[in-house]
Amino acid sequence: MPKPIVVLGANGGIGRAIALRLAGEGRPLILGGRDADRLAEVSGRTGCGDLLVCDCTDEGSVKRAFEAVAGEHGALAGLVFSVARPFKYRLAHRTPWEVFAEQIDSQLKALHSVAAAAFPLLSAHEGTARLVVIGSELTLGAPPLKTAPYAAAKSAMSAYAQVIAQEWLKHGIRVHILAPGLVRTELVADMPDAFLDQIAEAMPEKRLTAAEDVAAMVAFCMTDAADLLYGTPIRVSRAGRR
Repeated sequence: MPKPIVVLGANGGIGRAIALRLAGEGRPLILGGRDADRLAEVSGRTGCGDLLVCDCTDEGSVKRAFEAVAGEHGALAGLVFSVARPFKYRLAHRTPWEVFAEQIDSQLKALHSVAAAAFPLLSAHEGTARLVVIGSELTLGAPPLKTAPYAAAKSAMSAYAQVIAQEWLKHGIRVHILAPGLVRTELVADMPDAFLDQIAEAMPEKRLTAAEDVAAMVAFCMTDAADLLYGTPIRVSRAGRR
């Protein structure tokens, strides 16, 4: 039996699209996230009944969740980390430190907790195992105004992923880092639709990056053809070249 891929953040917009894409390719999945009800909805759409309900910012919760996976499956073929939390768009100097701390916890701390817990399962896989980390296009250039907590946390997470990409290679694990452009999800719910439409109109293709664009790249990263791209942030954006 093929070993499963864990999709963390499957209850979010991008994570849901990733789960649907991988399930459509016949990949066995474990759907992970904080919201059991929303995971159950995604489970119904993908046909994947194996759920992993945990808070990725809680090391104990993550450890228990992956211990359960180890007991059931023994190894993992892959892991997708698509975890994020919404934030208010404010100027950096007007943003309380608590907002920065929450973003850092939801990105860097969460990825570290997940990586530590998942490493034994990924390294136990026969053949190449793969970790795909969903970062942000904001880490590849000067980020826009009022995004400091999110941009800083995503930048730290991307740097962490680039380090373990080197450390894990000898264990047969490829780490890929995707940097999506602006996608219509809960993260941008505070932005007026008219503003998002204006951004889309200024893009070469007159449309924003879609969750399905990110999902297609994740599916590619789960194949041998993408192995040479490990450890390098990959832009997934409709914004054109920069």
